[in-house]
Amino acid sequence: MSSTSQQRVILVTGANKGIGFEVVKKLAKESPINKNIILLGSRDLERGQDALVRLGSPSNVYVLQVDISSRDSIARATDEIKCKYGGQLDIVINNAAIGGLELTVESAREMFSTNYYGIKTLNEHLFPLIRENGRVVNVASACGSIVLFEASKDLQEKYSSSTLTTVQLDCLVEGFISAIATNTIEELGYNPKSSYLIYSVTKAAVIALTRIEARQWSGAKNVLIISVCPGFCATDINKNASGARPAQFGADSILYVVNAPQSELENGCFYRDGQQLPQIGFFNRKN
Repeated sequence: MSSTSQQRVILVTGANKGIGFEVVKKLAKESPINKNIILLGSRDLERGQDALVRLGSPSNVYVLQVDISSRDSIARATDEIKCKYGGQLDIVINNAAIGGLELTVESAREMFSTNYYGIKTLNEHLFPLIRENGRVVNVASACGSIVLFEASKDLQEKYSSSTLTTVQLDCLVEGFISAIATNTIEELGYNPKSSYLIYSVTKAAVIALTRIEARQWSGAKNVLIISVCPGFCATDINKNASGARPAQFGADSILYVVNAPQSELENGCFYRDGQQLPQIGFFNRKN
C-alpha cells in the first residue's frame, strides 16, 4: 500500500448497495485517483467484492469487511486499517443501517445493534485514527427529528439536553426497548402512532449521539462530527418505495457535509441537502 500522507482515506460503511454504494461511486468518479483512498465497507465480503466489480474496480477503492453490529468485526476492521492503510483515516461515513416495521423487542434489538450501538462502537474504535481536520458523518434521518416532535416534552428535553452523556443516551434507548416488552411506549412519552417507530427512534438516538461526540471529541484534532439525512430514497431498506427519490440524491446530501468548507458547517448539527435541520421538528419528507 502506498503512502497515505497526501491522500484522504475515506471509509463508507454499508457501501455494497444503496446510498452507500452511490457515495463510493461518486467519490471514485469525481476525485483524482491520487487524492482519495476509498474503503468500501461491507458486512459480507463477497457482496463487497461484487460491488467493487460493479464500480469497474477503480484502483483507489478497496473492500473492507465490517459488520458494525459485531464488536469483533469492528476490531478486525480497525486492525486492517492499521495494517494496510497506515492506521489513518480522514473521513468516516457511517451509512450502514437496517429497517423494519415489526414492533417487537427482537426487532428493536436488531435495529439498535446496527443503527445506534454499531455507529457508537465503530466511532469509538476509529476516532483515534482520524487525522487533523477529519470528519465523522453519521447518517441519520428526518424520521428521528419527527419522532421526537411527536413525543412528550420530557423526552424532548432529555434527548436535546446539552449535558446528555452516552450513558444517559444508552438508558433512553434501553428504556424504549423495555417499554416495547411491557407495552408501555405511550406511558414513556413516545407516540405509538409515529411512523416507522423503532427505526425513527434509532435515528433520534444517532442525532443525539452526534451532538455528544462533537462535544467530547472535536476539540483535540479539529474534527467535525455531523449527522445527515439523505432524504427518502428508494433503497432495499424501504423495498424501493414508490415515489422515493433516487439513491444518488441521498449520496449528494451526504457528500455535501463531506466536502463543504468547515466554515459552512456547525459541529454536532444535523443536515439535509446542505441545509441545517432541527434536532426536533416536523417537516415534509423530502423526495
